[in-house]
Amino acid sequence: MKTQKLAAIDIGSNSLKLVIIEAAASDSFTVLLQERERVRLGHETLRNKFLSREAIDLSTHTIDKFRSIAESRAVNSIIAVATASVREAKNAAEFVREIENRTGVHIDVLSSIEEARLIGVAAAQFFGAGNQSLMNIDIGGGSTELSLMKNNEPHKLFSMKLGAVGLTEKFILSNPPKNKEIKMARTEIAFALEQPLRKIKGETWQISSGTSGTILNLAALLNFEIAEKFSGKPQIQLKKLAALNKMLVALPLEKRANLPIFSPHRAEVIVAGGQILEGVMRALEIETLQPCAYALREGVIIDYLRELQAESLPPVPDVEDIRLRDVFAIGRRYGYEESHALQVANLAETIFDALAPIYNLKRHGRTLLSAAALLHDVGYHVSHESHHKHSFYLIKHSEITGFSETEKGIIALIARYHRGSLPKEKHLDYMELSEKDRRTTAQLGAILRLAEALDRGHENHVTAMRFKLDKHNLFLKLESSEDCTIERKAIELKKDLFETAFNCALSVL
Repeated sequence: MKTQKLAAIDIGSNSLKLVIIEAAASDSFTVLLQERERVRLGHETLRNKFLSREAIDLSTHTIDKFRSIAESRAVNSIIAVATASVREAKNAAEFVREIENRTGVHIDVLSSIEEARLIGVAAAQFFGAGNQSLMNIDIGGGSTELSLMKNNEPHKLFSMKLGAVGLTEKFILSNPPKNKEIKMARTEIAFALEQPLRKIKGETWQISSGTSGTILNLAALLNFEIAEKFSGKPQIQLKKLAALNKMLVALPLEKRANLPIFSPHRAEVIVAGGQILEGVMRALEIETLQPCAYALREGVIIDYLRELQAESLPPVPDVEDIRLRDVFAIGRRYGYEESHALQVANLAETIFDALAPIYNLKRHGRTLLSAAALLHDVGYHVSHESHHKHSFYLIKHSEITGFSETEKGIIALIARYHRGSLPKEKHLDYMELSEKDRRTTAQLGAILRLAEALDRGHENHVTAMRFKLDKHNLFLKLESSEDCTIERKAIELKKDLFETAFNCALSVL
């Protein structure tokens, strides 16, 4: 992988953050610049589920500023992700579209579990966890993520709709907070932790870490008395945190804002943030927490750099990709025919590899295709009739670690287009994609359509294939020791999307 300069933008509930790094590998990079702007997307949004015009305009201005800074540093790519406030908003698609139209920056809205995965990846790399296990806590404005990492890979991931901004707006209404407000907030925290605690029962880990501005600010305040000897890695001890929280609850906002370390804006939500951290540490029986300087932005960068490295590697079966573990789990949950799914996935990968040099297809698309191929028939769980539409729905509403919400939507659409009608304007999920993502969806959907036709009889007749392009004529030669009449007829019936997506005339030799 060549040396890269990358910019990552984290669109959070309380602030928008920019980091610019230079890297020659995914496991080693240098931070060149960091910026933060308070926008408070989560203000009212987490309650009303709607991003206001003011919030959109402020975000646009900030992202455009970040884009200018990144371009002045000659970055190779700008990666932007959004979390709880955008994820929960009913007008999220409009927000993403407007930002891209006005700034040229494309935003991926992360699912809650994907957010937890990326934060866990960042924390594991920061501490050099290697073959150690690590539990990371991240407290955002609109959600709190728990990431249990083992061998640098996610083992168990959780996201709770429990953030410093959201909890403040819901419960911390007095100044200073009343005892009953704190009690209600603690009850909410305990309720949110019930499911993670059930699923994590019996697990152990060697490193307990914490990310986010809330945790870093609490750590800095707890260690302020030794600021002269500040090592950059202060610990948060549960007993000291509990004492600090009692002090913060007793102080009115004006006095909290005058404390060292806190900004006035952080002072507004630090009571709720401190209560969340104390509640999580008690529930997980963590006595000492190690603050982590890496968080979501760094996780996004590490993940992107790993993808760049993968682009340079020779093709391998994507069905062996660790990110597809959830895909297999979903397929088995809905009783899919695994042998057929694997055969179609292998055929789809073979077609992709043959077409990649001809049409400049990117390696990441191959993984999206594999995921869709494995799950294209899960809709049979609902009904045989229109099962492709049911597959789309089941995939779209499943939790798939390793993919953004946009990517999950693309996977669902690819599966949807393995049969039935072609993409059209009345397909709202398709039309909400960017033009680039629509083109990717159509091309990968066309490949899956072809792969499914090549296993029409579920008998694995086709052993190999070759493509040859002559101007706009693409010729496909099948290799098999069996009679492939059924497969040839199926291709003729299903090549419509392929010819449209790749702008060619397809002929089977």
